Amino acid sequence: MQNARAFKKGLSWLILLMGALYGIYSLLQFSPLEQTVIKKVNVNNLVNLYITKADAGATTDFSYRFYLYDASKGDNAFTASLDDNDPFLVTSDKDALKQVDNGALYLSVKGTIYSFHSPAFYMINDSIYSVPIYMRSSSY
Repeated sequence: MQNARAFKKGLSWLILLMGALYGIYSLLQFSPLEQTVIKKVNVNNLVNLYITKADAGATTDFSYRFYLYDASKGDNAFTASLDDNDPFLVTSDKDALKQVDNGALYLSVKGTIYSFHSPAFYMINDSIYSVPIYMRSSSY
């Protein structure tokens, strides 16, 4: 009968461990990051540039994220896809976009650049396209 008691105790520990692992996994999936679209600019007939204001809570500063997204889809489709798409630029400067000319983006960042990827790629119908980016950066 001692083996039955050890089995029940081991099963209890296994269930407790699985519950703890599920709790940790759930916390890691929770993202307090909230994004709102502050600007939408047509780059060319295939793609739009979306600039979002990201807020991760009271103790963090705002960041501004720059995305390229299919122009044939609407704003609701873009906001629904935010978790699946990565921005090509994350910065503290909301006025980094200076102009769009001939399908190219001209940026001038005054502040912090947290993340930047160039060229900026986007996908439409399983085809990958890119947009040329010309950027100047200075600290304030």
